[in-house]
Amino acid sequence: MELSYQHPWPATKPEAYAHQDQATRTVLIQEDTEEPSLIAAVDTAYGYASRFIYAAAVVMTFPDLQEIERSYAQMPVSFPYYPGLFYFREGPVIIRALADLDTDADLILVSAHGIAHPRRCGMACHIGIAFDKPTIGCARRLLAGHQKPVDTARGAWQPITFRGSEVGVVYRSKDNVKPIFVSPGHRCDITFAREIVVRCLRGFRLPEPLRVAHLLANKHKHYNETDRHHRQPQEIEQL
Repeated sequence: MELSYQHPWPATKPEAYAHQDQATRTVLIQEDTEEPSLIAAVDTAYGYASRFIYAAAVVMTFPDLQEIERSYAQMPVSFPYYPGLFYFREGPVIIRALADLDTDADLILVSAHGIAHPRRCGMACHIGIAFDKPTIGCARRLLAGHQKPVDTARGAWQPITFRGSEVGVVYRSKDNVKPIFVSPGHRCDITFAREIVVRCLRGFRLPEPLRVAHLLANKHKHYNETDRHHRQPQEIEQL
């Protein structure tokens, strides 16, 4: 996938906030996004003592969700943990994994938030801007805003509101399992984001492309940190 926008990586918290404020003004939330034919998803895993971070990206056809490509990346962790600034910690390795894909996907799913974020600019927003693609954030917990209780049955959902406006949805993807938190990141809207995520569910909590990316990121970490002396380098492609 081709990067559309590159920038210097901030080294400090104030620099990161300044970049995020600029990115917020670039985020485009729009209606009538075209249905994708190819979806890319990306997730990460931290290595021992959080010294390295590993990423895996996968491309699947939509709506049948057949995998056609995967890629991996790894990098030292170089930015501290600050709530709301995950992009500056995980973004470099995520962008590398996505950029290494030969396939030009139509949409990106990110294991993070979009505009359901304290500064309305989560990881999915930044990644969408970087590749100029419709991008959706699908996270495991609420980061900003409020929601009403969600019924325990699969398919139940409630809007996420933040400072008087809707920024996403909380969605029960499986009976009696913790919900997921979905919000648009770039070039789509809340309704589209929810519908795409729901159509990607295959009986698990996470939408299938993100579930596979999550498994691959952890296998990539395991390969590099545990089994590197017991496998041939080319075997990573078989994970």
